[in-house]
Amino acid sequence: MEPKTVVILGAGWAGLSLAHQLLQNVAPKVPGTKVILVSPNSHFFWNIAAPRGIISGEISDGHLFSPILPAFDHYQHHEQFEFILGAARSIGHASNTVQIQLNQKQGDVLTRVDTLREVVYDHLIIATGSRIVSNLPFKSVGSYEDHLEAWHELQAKIDAAGTIVIAGGGPTGVEVAGELASKFGRTKEITLVENSESLLYGRLPSVSQTAERDLEKLGVRMIYKNRATQSADNDSHTIHLSKGGTLTADLFLPLYGVVVNNAFIPDELMDWEGNLKLDPTLRVVGTTNIWGVGDVGNVEPKQLSSVLSQVGFLSGVLESVLLHGKPVEEISEVYTPVSRSPLFIALGRHLATGQFGSWKIFGFIVSFLKGRKLYLNNASSFIGGKTRQPFF
Repeated sequence: MEPKTVVILGAGWAGLSLAHQLLQNVAPKVPGTKVILVSPNSHFFWNIAAPRGIISGEISDGHLFSPILPAFDHYQHHEQFEFILGAARSIGHASNTVQIQLNQKQGDVLTRVDTLREVVYDHLIIATGSRIVSNLPFKSVGSYEDHLEAWHELQAKIDAAGTIVIAGGGPTGVEVAGELASKFGRTKEITLVENSESLLYGRLPSVSQTAERDLEKLGVRMIYKNRATQSADNDSHTIHLSKGGTLTADLFLPLYGVVVNNAFIPDELMDWEGNLKLDPTLRVVGTTNIWGVGDVGNVEPKQLSSVLSQVGFLSGVLESVLLHGKPVEEISEVYTPVSRSPLFIALGRHLATGQFGSWKIFGFIVSFLKGRKLYLNNASSFIGGKTRQPFF
C-alpha cells in the first residue's frame, strides 16, 4: 500500500482529535503513513473553562493551556507524526501543496520569521476553526505567547473594573456574566445586553427563563432587544445601545459573533460568508483530496459537540480511503448534522441550567457535571488522545 501524507491545519478541538484518531486507527496499519499537524499555537486552550478562567486566581495557566507536542509522545512510531509550529499562508490545490509561515523560538522569545515551508500532501484537512469577532481571547489568538499576553491583560482589566458591560446573551455571554457575578457579587456592577428578546435565543424557553432568573439572583442587570457597541473613538467608558441611550462602563466585553480563520483559503473554496464549502462527506467542494472539519466549514452551527461529531465521521471516511484504498468518488457515507446539540450552562459553581434534545436538564445535574470543574479533570485524557469526549 502506497504511503500517504495527511496534513492537518489547526490543532484545536477538531485538528488535535483527528490527528490522534488517524495515528491510532490508520497509521499503524498503513506503513509509511504520516500525519503532519500544523498550528501557530504550541499549546491547546481548554476554552470550555474560559468564562471562569478570566478571573485571576480561579484557574491556573497550566490548567488552561497544555503543550501540544508532549500529547503525542506516547506513540511508538514517531516517524509517523510531525508537529509544525507555524500558520498556513496559501494552498496550492492543483499541486497538492500548502505554504506554511514558520514560527521560531530564540530563547524565550517567539518570532514569526519570513521562512516559508512548502509541504506536499496526499490529503489536506482544514481545521483552523474560528475566533470571536472582537478578538477577545476566548478562543486561541495567534501564538501561545500572544494568547497568554492577551489573557493576562484581560484578567487585569477585569480585576480593575467596577462596572462591566457584556454584549451577547448566547452561551458564552451568559456564562461570563454568571461567573463574574458569582465571584464578585455586588462589588462589581455587571450588565448583560442581548439583541433578541431572551437569553440563549433558540433554546427551550424554560432554559432561557432559568438562566435569566439565576442571573437576576446574582445581581446581573439585563437589557434586551438592543445591540451594544463601543464608541468609535475607542472610549471604553461609553457603550451605545442600538435603540438609543448609552451605558457607562469600565470594561466592555463584546461576546457575540464568530469569524472563520480563512485568510489562507482560496476564494473559490469558500461560500459568501467565508465558510469552507463542504459536501456531505466533509470534502471541500471542487476538490478530490481536501477536507474540512469544525468551525471552518458550512455544515452546521459552530458548537463543540458538532465539531466532535464531524471529527468522528471524517476519521471513518479517511480510514476507508487510506486503509482500505476506497476511491474518494465511491464514498457512500454521508454526514448527518447534529439536530440539536446539548447545552450545559454553568453560572458559577452552584447555579446552572441546560437541555438535551427537547428536554430541560435539572440545574443540579449540570452543576455537578460541569459547574464544579468545567471538565478540566478530563483535559489531559482528551488532549493526550486517550478519550474522544471531553464531557462528563
